Amino acid sequence: MAKHDILTTTIHLSIDNGSSHIKGIYDDLNNSFIFPNVVAQPFGERFLLMEQGDPLDFLDVQITSPAIDTEQYRHVYVGNLAIGDEGIVHEIVGDKAVQKKAQRPETMVTLLTAAAYAIAMKHEAAIKRGKNRIKATVHLGTGLPIREITKFSEEFAHKITGGVHSITFVTTPIFKGVTVEMEFTLPSDISIDDVSGVYDMEATAKSQLSHKGFGIADVGGVDMDIAFFRPGLDLDQRHSTGAKIYLNDALESIRNEINAQGEELISSTAELTIMLVNKEYEIYAEGKVAFDMTNLVNRHMRILAEKVLKYARNSWKHVRYANEFWFIGGGAIVLQPWIEKLNAELGLPIRFDKSEYSQFRNVRGTFFLLEHALKHTNNEAAASMETQKETEAGSGAD
Repeated sequence: MAKHDILTTTIHLSIDNGSSHIKGIYDDLNNSFIFPNVVAQPFGERFLLMEQGDPLDFLDVQITSPAIDTEQYRHVYVGNLAIGDEGIVHEIVGDKAVQKKAQRPETMVTLLTAAAYAIAMKHEAAIKRGKNRIKATVHLGTGLPIREITKFSEEFAHKITGGVHSITFVTTPIFKGVTVEMEFTLPSDISIDDVSGVYDMEATAKSQLSHKGFGIADVGGVDMDIAFFRPGLDLDQRHSTGAKIYLNDALESIRNEINAQGEELISSTAELTIMLVNKEYEIYAEGKVAFDMTNLVNRHMRILAEKVLKYARNSWKHVRYANEFWFIGGGAIVLQPWIEKLNAELGLPIRFDKSEYSQFRNVRGTFFLLEHALKHTNNEAAASMETQKETEAGSGAD
């Protein structure tokens, strides 16, 4: 292919690779997207009635990457397209949840797919005009759970930056046949998920967290990260910790009990998560209520809320300067009603982030860190160039 047929680009991208959903922001805070963390190995060919729809709902990709060394992840459906697929479906439950996020192949699959989607969206107009190959430099901000940062961040960073990654959209509407080749930089290194969310809260909320001592828990589908900050947003590394809570596994148990009724009423934990976030406890089929899961959800979520609150309190009781404790993240949205009910008897100064922001806190905070790192790099480069010019001018005068 002639060189002039290749579109060359640069993108600023932050990705929060959550156990339930992948969140992304590129170039501007308004350019955000989200899709379920579900990957499927297709069975047979995808049958197309028409090549229309939102590309985000039909992420059908072929992957070539030095970070993915098994054939089973070469051609995959990702996100909404993977939900309910007849092939081998991977959700972050069971054995997958036990694995480290940095080491799961699904983490790289969803990260690369999200990056390729963001790049394609940025150049959607050019693609519609016929461009089908893009070479991109991706300045990436992303994070790991607090328990993985020390041991696995270097390994994870090498997977991301250690070569050229290629994604080809197979049947995805608008992007069909488009290949995106990506090389990554990590200007802000690998961040800590929970800590990133705090930066966004401070930048956008009216809580003035920088003047307080507080604790915060980022509750995800598998992990719960707990961080403590002294006044001035000074991270307390000694008391910050993490735990696995396996929310996704609890949701999978609920889903299995519901589907034991004889039909697959709920196809994935990602679908169930969305229902619980929206407080939709009745399942409809053929226009009528097929199952009311209120009691079932109450039973499982109360047990999990007790576990989450116990983890938080066991950490908090050793941190005297923390006068309040915050919950953020998608898991916090799901568990909020049950945690609040338990806390009604305890009266602890517990705060919940607004549900419309909570799930995006980490990815927004990571985007702020990325932009700050890039600005700092650009300022250093400009200062260096100015010094060089002054030096050359001085030499000329001599």
